[in-house]
Amino acid sequence: MLAVSLQATFVIATIREFFEDGGLLMWPILACSIMVVGLALERYVTLRKSRVLPRVVRDAAHQVIEGNADVIADGILEAKAPGARVLAAGLRRRGCLLSDVEKAMEDRLHEEGQRLRGNTRGIWLIATVAPLLGLLGTVLGITDAFAAVEQSGLDKAARGESLAAGIKVALYTTIFGLLVAIPATLIAAHLQARARRLTAAIADLMTPTIEAMAALPETAKHSNQDTTNSKDEEPEEINAA
Repeated sequence: MLAVSLQATFVIATIREFFEDGGLLMWPILACSIMVVGLALERYVTLRKSRVLPRVVRDAAHQVIEGNADVIADGILEAKAPGARVLAAGLRRRGCLLSDVEKAMEDRLHEEGQRLRGNTRGIWLIATVAPLLGLLGTVLGITDAFAAVEQSGLDKAARGESLAAGIKVALYTTIFGLLVAIPATLIAAHLQARARRLTAAIADLMTPTIEAMAALPETAKHSNQDTTNSKDEEPEEINAA
């Protein structure tokens, strides 16, 4: 236990020195890392199937397919889950042409997909900015190192050692920036894929409900009526003959 405690203390001290030697730009990079953690946790909580497509929405979609849309209409129109909002968009067009119902649900699905990917864009942005901040810190650190060597008046060997030490410290910000950017990129890619899978799951569930909520086109209704009338007139012509 004592060895573990000493090792942990050494690691903490090393990280503290690493952070202090990196300069002021280590703080913005640290803020980026905190924002990545916060945004990722929020997305992981939001992008759960139980929240996006809860059981009640799946049951409601099956009720619509079976022709019982009236039973669930009021509850779905007030629901807050993304899947429920897509189904509600179709219910509001119930009885309209199939193309109208399909367009309303597709538009709503697109909006919900954008919402599901919302904070993922923030993580992508941080993954881009963090290494740039690290590079800026390195450039500033190297500039300070050259300036210090130039003003010190040391001999050539001492200048080389001092410059190497200054460059080493300057590279800390780039290292820290990459340590933030690489995990952030992986997390953002994973969350984006997760959002796409959930959007596809909503689409797969809602597609069979479109025909159940749509009415026949007017042309189809008229053609059906004409066919019925012609069948009714044929017996009269035969009897007349």
